[in-house]
Amino acid sequence: MADDMDTGPVRVGRGVRSGQPCARQRFCSRGHSRELLDGLLALREGGVLFDVVLLVEERPIQAHRILLAASCGYFRGMFAGGLREMQQTEITIHGVTHTAMTKLLDFIYTSELELDLDTVQEVLCAATLLQVKDVIGFCCEFLFSWLDDDNILEVEKLADIYGLEQLGENVRLYLLKNIQTFSRTSVYRQLPAEKVLRVLSSDELQVSSEYEVFEAALYYYYSPKELDMDQMCLQTGGTRAETFLEVPLLMLEAVRFCLMEKATLQRLHSRLKPCPLRESVSAALRYHSQELWQPVMQSPLTQTRSSSLCILGFGGMYSSGPPADNEERVQVFHQSWGEWRSLGADRTPRMSNMGIAVLNNFVYLVGGDKNSSGFRAEARCWRYDPRHNTWCNVEPLRQQHADHCVCVVGDYIYAIGGRDYSNELDCVERYDPRTNTWEYVAPLKREVYAHAGAVVDGKIYIACGRRGMAYLKETYCYDPQDNRWTVCSEGPVERAWHGMVALNGRAYVIGGSNDGCGYRRDVLKVACYNPTADVWSVVCPLPAGHGEPGMAVLDGRIYILGGRSHDKGSRMKYVHIYNPEEDHWQNGSSLDDRVSGLSACVALVPRNTLAQAQSWEQRAKASWEEVDWDDSDNSSEDG
Repeated sequence: MADDMDTGPVRVGRGVRSGQPCARQRFCSRGHSRELLDGLLALREGGVLFDVVLLVEERPIQAHRILLAASCGYFRGMFAGGLREMQQTEITIHGVTHTAMTKLLDFIYTSELELDLDTVQEVLCAATLLQVKDVIGFCCEFLFSWLDDDNILEVEKLADIYGLEQLGENVRLYLLKNIQTFSRTSVYRQLPAEKVLRVLSSDELQVSSEYEVFEAALYYYYSPKELDMDQMCLQTGGTRAETFLEVPLLMLEAVRFCLMEKATLQRLHSRLKPCPLRESVSAALRYHSQELWQPVMQSPLTQTRSSSLCILGFGGMYSSGPPADNEERVQVFHQSWGEWRSLGADRTPRMSNMGIAVLNNFVYLVGGDKNSSGFRAEARCWRYDPRHNTWCNVEPLRQQHADHCVCVVGDYIYAIGGRDYSNELDCVERYDPRTNTWEYVAPLKREVYAHAGAVVDGKIYIACGRRGMAYLKETYCYDPQDNRWTVCSEGPVERAWHGMVALNGRAYVIGGSNDGCGYRRDVLKVACYNPTADVWSVVCPLPAGHGEPGMAVLDGRIYILGGRSHDKGSRMKYVHIYNPEEDHWQNGSSLDDRVSGLSACVALVPRNTLAQAQSWEQRAKASWEEVDWDDSDNSSEDG
């Protein structure tokens, strides 16, 4: 009977059987927005429910008030902000063309916009006034796609007038990329001086040499016809030459004369009378004459003109190819390449397990294994300059060091422990680039070799290694302020010939080997040390073994390069990349050859140096066949 019926909400028992639907569910239609726009467009095309008329250039355009208010800030303020237009049915719009307003309404009703070179400027003007952000973005993209030497001045003015930061940034990027050719045009000299100076001063300027920047600086004042760089009259001549000599040219402040080749500077210097330019060239020549002291003479005008951080790999023992093939070559990896390339550099050290440090973007190689015939610990040290792809010798260590580690704290380089193949070492040496000297500082608590180190918050941490035949899991901390070593918590596993890097306030110990099972095996366990809490933790293990690997940190990721796998019985060419945020390993681009004992770092490398790097295909001869020369049994690990 009706009186017995329960008319309340449907009740569901507490015990819901598996497979029953949830009592409350949320649904979402992916097509609703599109259908809503289609419906509004149909109303517009049918002339239905219009409630406002926009007078643009005295021509009426009918529209729906609520849609205008929902689509852009200008009309939202007008119709929902308490203004008198809330009550008006006919509103005059100033500062906008009828064509532009029609296109904006087409976009509001359809989400689509058609632009062309004839109308983009007036549409941009209207979109900026009416605060239609998407259309502003579309206009900027369209203008950038058509940006060239002829219209860049007009586009630059538009960006300034309407405060379009992204468009202004696109103009800057265009100038950075095309300065070498664009600086020869008359339009270049019409750009605002402060913007040109900012471009010429940028580290991102894409030039093949600093001489091109010098030319671009002069072209702001002189056309190519007025200033033939091969026959330039800098010392005598007409009014222009005299003006050049007497008045400092602002753009020359952006030229990094120290980055020019020494021979170029000498030729330029010989053609100048006393003037501000000659003083700059003289200062650059003095810089070149003091090669050994350049790391402590750095200034903004000596810095590498590059934003290209690359991984560089030096030395190592290779398993394929004749020994001569591996001499005087640097391994280079740039993320945009997706491959490793080889860079020829005269006098590149041909050794393995060299200590490596980067100071003011100069790369130092410190000691290591001279393994061309047997093994011998080295005291020699070298310095690499990526700006010119050149090497020089620096003061050798006071003691031979092999299987040691090298760290940088402040302006000093530290060489820590190791062995000389006669004795295991507890000594620590510190290099001062200001005096080009090494001195002993506080020694380790005990001798250790085949360890690794990293710097966190200005302190050096070393972990694991070997003493005698024993594998260690010890950790020590060195405080340069106190010149003292202290004992820290032990790591989770014994290992040696591993790598260690610092990232985000943590130190990661990766790779290496031990003999915990009675025979040499890879250590896949990855340990993470928190210096603040003095606590170790274990993170995602390595996918494969890396003994004597190269290690580098690039873009927040840890790269571990090649090395020996005892489980596989050979050197390897694979590369693995660790993402600490996701605690995940992924495969990286493999090295060209199987190698162990590679010394790796990250440094800024200029375009002119990167241009010299060659891929394997470029270097390989058509008849080359890879030969397996694996001498994995001959390695410093076995000493």
